[in-house]
Amino acid sequence: MRSQLRAIWAASSVLLVAGCVSPEPTKSINTPPADSAAQRKELAEFFAYHQDQGMLHDRSISDIHFVPGSTNLSGTGEAALARYAELLSESGGTLNYDTRLKDESLVNGRLSSARSFLAHYNVGGPQIQVALGMSGGRGMTNLEATADRAVAEQPEPRGKAYNLTRASGFSKTNSK
Repeated sequence: MRSQLRAIWAASSVLLVAGCVSPEPTKSINTPPADSAAQRKELAEFFAYHQDQGMLHDRSISDIHFVPGSTNLSGTGEAALARYAELLSESGGTLNYDTRLKDESLVNGRLSSARSFLAHYNVGGPQIQVALGMSGGRGMTNLEATADRAVAEQPEPRGKAYNLTRASGFSKTNSK
């Protein structure tokens, strides 16, 4: 009888202690970072250079830069063309409009919209042309594409998945 009381007392004390301990709040992986804007500004400045270099290499616009079914530029299109106008203000060059649309009047209207938008920004500088065609980047060879696909299909444990803070050394636990 005495051993049963001790077992009940031990079990109740364990339950009491477990009830007093609150669980750690659940972290959501799909919410935007809640750190201060000053910390993100450093990263934004760092990646803006890389973004600009990618845009200069690619030099293309596509259907996402236009409002679906119309010749009007979307907000994304206006932002991209404004940035291209700034990046190409001294050298000029050609932007390619890569599309699979078959409607020739829609394609020509979109080319005209892009040209007139750039003409507004490009006053007195070298001309920026907009032509129908694929992006100006070299693309990937068949060997690179095959290797890329093989790497992408490999399973990767969540703990070892690519993480910007770990990869760039900004993490406190990974800093050297």
